[in-house]
Amino acid sequence: MIYVLDQYYDDANLSLLKEYVDDHDLSSEKQQGLLYNLFWWKLLYESTQTITGNSIEAYISENFHSLRKKPLISSWLRECDKAIPKFYYVGYKYNNRVLVVIDMLTDTPLDVIVYDPTAIPPKKGEIVMGTLMPLGGGLYFPITDFYHFNFEAREAIANCLHHYYDKYLKNSTMHEAFIHVLSAMLQIEKIIFIENQEKTSSK
Repeated sequence: MIYVLDQYYDDANLSLLKEYVDDHDLSSEKQQGLLYNLFWWKLLYESTQTITGNSIEAYISENFHSLRKKPLISSWLRECDKAIPKFYYVGYKYNNRVLVVIDMLTDTPLDVIVYDPTAIPPKKGEIVMGTLMPLGGGLYFPITDFYHFNFEAREAIANCLHHYYDKYLKNSTMHEAFIHVLSAMLQIEKIIFIENQEKTSSK
């Protein structure tokens, strides 16, 4: 992760992503979290477009001498390269760092460990978006902190998610569909936020 951030987290890779974030008019405290997640989406999406030249292969190549005696690590890295950002429902919390999330597309429960000490503690029942990497033994970790949708938007998002995936997957890959579905979910979140503000101000 340190290697990738050092090599690729720059204006060339972020300019279009920043435009995407700005277009969705997020609160300032949510913008950076979305940008980090979009950065990893971009790298993982680009890696599906080429066999060579992606960030994982670049890391393996540059560290060939140390990794050649550790083939399992290279295999694990290549497995991570297949990850796709998704939407998850927080089904159960052992604590703020160990939880069970439900893949909202497949209804599959996944055991997650959050290693980032600065990560926002998730709420049980909320919907989050992020990219989970396999640790082995059925465990996963988010490559960066989840994007946390407003708790009040969870029902509307859950009701619409499958519809938008069905729409975009007809002509797109999973990576491509994700970015369109994310846009729709962010707009739904914004609408719910505005509606709640109006209700509060009218009381």
